Amino acid sequence: MRPAQVAQLLVLALLWGSAYLFMRASVPAFGAAPMIFTRMALGSAVVLLPLALWRCGWRPFLRHWRGLLVFGVAYTAVPFFGLGWAAQSISAGMLAVLQAAAPLFAAIVGRVWTGEPITRGGALGLLVGFLGVGMLVWDKVGAFDAAGLAILVSLLVTALWGVSSNYARTRLHAIDPVVLAAGSIGIAALALAPMALLTWPVEPPGARAWAEVIFLGLASTGIGFLTYFRLLSTIGPVRATSVTFLNPLVAIVSGALYLGEPITLQVVLGCAVILVGTALTLGLITPFRRSAEAAR
Repeated sequence: MRPAQVAQLLVLALLWGSAYLFMRASVPAFGAAPMIFTRMALGSAVVLLPLALWRCGWRPFLRHWRGLLVFGVAYTAVPFFGLGWAAQSISAGMLAVLQAAAPLFAAIVGRVWTGEPITRGGALGLLVGFLGVGMLVWDKVGAFDAAGLAILVSLLVTALWGVSSNYARTRLHAIDPVVLAAGSIGIAALALAPMALLTWPVEPPGARAWAEVIFLGLASTGIGFLTYFRLLSTIGPVRATSVTFLNPLVAIVSGALYLGEPITLQVVLGCAVILVGTALTLGLITPFRRSAEAAR
């Protein structure tokens, strides 16, 4: 990769990794629905929608409104609200590490949905990755406290990301990526608006909480998605997906610095094992191919 592309990848990691931090920081003042609604509304209305209209006009939105509606409600509003709700009870680092397992779920859903084969390396990656998830949550199994439920919701969200990536690839591949981002995030904001209004905090959020949510909307959502789609077109999906490996590091370190969250050995080890499993699943590590080549 060129230095400029490496810089863009690092910027994206900062934008998306810090999103877990600022969700965790701002949700006590806003509540889950108002915080996620504000984030989605800002990202779509201020950044993504104007760009999509400038590039493509209204026609793609009208032509693909059914697919955008499904993706916006089921695969954007629901998972982001789940993350916002979970952020009330678990650390930013834990949120990010659990979301790093999304490619594992995507591989399983892809095998069932489209018949995409799972290689031996991919199967090993699934085993290793879910072992890492188990290391993170083993002491929460059977616990119905707030943290245990938040971890369960986070895992359900991660599984939903796995479904959404396959849905987008099979049903929405004809839609311009910027139109898909603007449409789905805008629809998510509209879907969450009633709940956000009903649960809007009685005590107005402070300036710091507003600054955190504005960053989430304009930077993490708006600029972040634009940077990601630019990387997809310049360095390809596999390299662009490597941001998955940087997000947890950013979230864990920034959570410790900004919120004073402890960096536990359990989170560090679980994160490392999940990322190794994800790398195997994505084909970034290919142990069986190397052994086969050595045998020749």
